[in-house]
Amino acid sequence: MHGIVMKAMKDFVVETYDESTWRAIQAEAGLDGKLYVPVSEYDDGEALALVAAASALSGEDEGDLLYEFGRFIVEPLVSTYGVHVEGEWSGLDLLANVETYVHEALRAKRLSEFTPPELEAERVDEDVAVVRYGSDRELCMLAEGIVDGVGEFYGDSYDIAHETCQLEGDPHCDLVVRRVPNERAAAD
Repeated sequence: MHGIVMKAMKDFVVETYDESTWRAIQAEAGLDGKLYVPVSEYDDGEALALVAAASALSGEDEGDLLYEFGRFIVEPLVSTYGVHVEGEWSGLDLLANVETYVHEALRAKRLSEFTPPELEAERVDEDVAVVRYGSDRELCMLAEGIVDGVGEFYGDSYDIAHETCQLEGDPHCDLVVRRVPNERAAAD
């Protein structure tokens, strides 16, 4: 897991709760005092252990926690990798192009072993994109949270239909993302 994700996980917990909650989650996960540096890499198991620990301590469902973290992580990711995002893009454009313009650029740099999940995305029409997420990480609730976070970042609301799901035995998740009118867009 890329260090940016791990650092954002800590930031999410600290901003949502506090520093002592982060330390308690780390202790529960067996990762007491571990520091996460954005330019480093960490075993995926650490992220999963932290989510499991957060779930155990809070009583919240792991999928719900991953979803909320997905919403949170959009801003730090866009801030970090914004050079790969075209200024005139909408949220649906970003979703439809993240594999080609962002993930492929990151893989091409070969600065590390970091491998973002491979996505297939297609803009079906002006208000609809289909995102196919397939990863051995099986973190589709994180992907769904990121989709909603992208919408929030761009001031859009999305209806997400989870057509297929890895958690239900499918080989990938198909998320049909439809932009829906929202109060913010109506006011503009």
